[in-house]
Amino acid sequence: MHAGPFIVFAEEAHENSADLLFLPEATASDWAAIFSHAEVRQIGAGLALVQAGELDRALYLLTEGTVGVRLPRDEGAFKTIDAPSVLGELAFFDAKPRSATLDAVTDVEVVRLDTAGFDRLLEHEPALANAMLRDLARILALRLRIASEVIADLRGG
Repeated sequence: MHAGPFIVFAEEAHENSADLLFLPEATASDWAAIFSHAEVRQIGAGLALVQAGELDRALYLLTEGTVGVRLPRDEGAFKTIDAPSVLGELAFFDAKPRSATLDAVTDVEVVRLDTAGFDRLLEHEPALANAMLRDLARILALRLRIASEVIADLRGG
């Protein structure tokens, strides 16, 4: 099993950017603790990992394979994401329906951490859970900055 670090997908940024690494300082022991409160899932190529519109709040750590990102009403993926990556962080925080469908392009393995699993992690490893939240927030802030720059460029300013 992959022991991290994981990259948070940002459409406008290069996936290999060191800034997008999730928990880059985490140890093998930290990853083992996170994974002990999560569920490992195998998804066959061609199947959906999550569907746009679902109310699933889980955070997904893509440990093996490639997924395609497909927006509602689109037939094909507009972007692919390779392991290791973090997926689903927006719904994890805001509890809104999934904004995109994630299809397995290859056979994939994910570690699914739902809110109950996160709550258990918080109870047993509060410092690690806090580090996860802070790092996800840092990465989301980076994504917002990147999106703001893209909008400014589109507006010519």
